[in-house]
Amino acid sequence: MKIRSCLVAASLVASGGLFAIAAPAQAALTTTCVGEGGAVTVNGTLVVPAGASCTLTGTKVKGAVTIEAGADLVAKDVTFNSTVAVGNNAYLDITDSTVKGAVTEQGAFGVHVQNTAAGGGISAVGGFLYSVDATVKGDVRASSGELYISGTTVSGAVSGDANLYTDVYDSTVDKTLTVSANTLGGVLCASEVEGDTAYRNNSDTLQLGGDGPLSSCAQATYLGGDLAVTGNNANAVLDNTIVRGKLTASDNSPALQVGELARVRGGIAATTTAPSASLARAAKAAPQDRGADLAAKVAERTAQAEAEAAAAGTGL
Repeated sequence: MKIRSCLVAASLVASGGLFAIAAPAQAALTTTCVGEGGAVTVNGTLVVPAGASCTLTGTKVKGAVTIEAGADLVAKDVTFNSTVAVGNNAYLDITDSTVKGAVTEQGAFGVHVQNTAAGGGISAVGGFLYSVDATVKGDVRASSGELYISGTTVSGAVSGDANLYTDVYDSTVDKTLTVSANTLGGVLCASEVEGDTAYRNNSDTLQLGGDGPLSSCAQATYLGGDLAVTGNNANAVLDNTIVRGKLTASDNSPALQVGELARVRGGIAATTTAPSASLARAAKAAPQDRGADLAAKVAERTAQAEAEAAAAGTGL
């Protein structure tokens, strides 16, 4: 979590909310947010400066939004007409909103998107990307962090590369789903993927449909293309899933375990076994949905950001 010095805190209080910075003639106006902002329109770009906290409610921003290193932006019922960039150790929490451009983060603490339409896709490198009940027009791509998607509709592809884990619950992906080199594997539960699905070179545990050691999953999963499960050093289980294409499973250690509720329509080119008794017992004993841990991180950082923004005052 962030640590604020007394000097920094005092400067935030003195700055008092949003204020505009004059720009050269014919250049776009830049507005800096430190504190609380309400239902106004920002005609240019918006910046949350390094180390500061900003909360927005009902705000419209026509230009790009930048959250600088270590800063926080908590936004509710907002409209961002352009892109949102989240910097190193920065944080974005956006709910009940619309973002017409791409959301990108580089080395951030995390990004939480809920009940929000993201029109330009979401890309994250490092930190967590936690999407709940969102609509994403474009791709969702995350690497070197944590990726958790729940109740989300993605018009493009979803990829999780070299993450701690990639978990997809109750979501729809119009194109491909690719999960590769995740340290703690991943979960695919009660979801629909229209394109091909691939799990490659992952470790620990892969739960593809059905109840398992990582989560309880009662509803079926539908995969409209081929499914490839290859090169994983993970306990991998496929169950309660309809695969419209073919199943390819090779070079997995141990072999992919296929449950009795899995249905593969396009043929099987795979080395598989039946689910082990130990995994079945683990599924009944202690499912571990990782969303609870992310929700706790979100609640803590959001509360801290809101408190700091309130202390800094209002300026709109």
